[in-house]
Amino acid sequence: YQLEKDLSDRGIGVTPQTLRDAYLDRLDCLKEWTLMKVVEVHLEDLRAKIGESIAASTVWEYELCGRLIERYIKHRYSRNDMSIKEVKIGFISGFHAWLLKERKMKQNSATKHLKFLQKVMNIAVMNGYIPYSILGMYKVSREPVHMVYLNEDELQRIIDFESPLEHLMRTKDMFLFGCFTGLSYIDIKTLTNEHFETDNEGRRWIKKCREKTGVLSRIPVLPIAQSILNKYSGGKVLLPLQHSADVNRNLKDIAVLCGIDKRVCFHTSRHTFATTVTLTNGVPIETVSKLLGHRSIRTTQIYAKVINDKVAEDMSRLAMRIGGDYSLASNSEPKPIINEAILHKRAQILHPKGN
Repeated sequence: YQLEKDLSDRGIGVTPQTLRDAYLDRLDCLKEWTLMKVVEVHLEDLRAKIGESIAASTVWEYELCGRLIERYIKHRYSRNDMSIKEVKIGFISGFHAWLLKERKMKQNSATKHLKFLQKVMNIAVMNGYIPYSILGMYKVSREPVHMVYLNEDELQRIIDFESPLEHLMRTKDMFLFGCFTGLSYIDIKTLTNEHFETDNEGRRWIKKCREKTGVLSRIPVLPIAQSILNKYSGGKVLLPLQHSADVNRNLKDIAVLCGIDKRVCFHTSRHTFATTVTLTNGVPIETVSKLLGHRSIRTTQIYAKVINDKVAEDMSRLAMRIGGDYSLASNSEPKPIINEAILHKRAQILHPKGN
């Protein structure tokens, strides 16, 4: 009777076959699943998709989420795991506070781990391990992020930058290649000659699936990007991109030497391509979205909003500069077309005295 009740509670039809499988402990939904076991099963599914629909770096980030959940369980309960049925709103709210306070995370970093936890609980529901999850009721929100990109003047300063230090010049070239192709660090790192093609008009294109999303991008090779490719042709790798930490450290030095008061990192090149190089020069947002390899145009619209905000900011500064230079006359009331003298003369014509 208890087996029948357990099957019914989970919405599973009670048949001789399901009763037999339940009795022989072959039904996963009747097993006592733990939170970390569901996490590991989910991570195994993700690892199997590496190179197909997900990048290894993304899976590494999810593995970090799993380790943080395990550490929080040990911190709160002094054990390494817990039943999936124990996970309630108090668990996710406590996990949220722990990430912010103990792990010193910013809100957006914590949000990534909270969404992973919600995903794991949804998987548990879909597989019948638990009847429902109330973690979806816990509101997880991201704070607005200030997008850093270079304007035309700043981009030209980078182009004009020269240094006797080879590592700075190499970082500059790799950064500019990103600015004029929109490729991310990992996509440039994995770029090979096989990713290039030439069309019937003789134009060269980069045809590559993004490492992060697997979405195909087809990007024209602009002259400055081709010059960089020519400069490093014949080397062991197509483009000698340094380690990301070294690149970002070098970019900070370059920004200071160029008088750019912004927090420049390698991903700034991708933002610069989307804004200053393409959208500002009239490239349609639909085209920019395809060049960037976005799955949804909503992602690209973030860049369009940045451009619109910049236009509004520029116009506000313009209004402040010329506000006192142009003004209407102090007596701005429009003068009547027919004044009193004309009306008086007209009255004399229409009604002459003596008539």
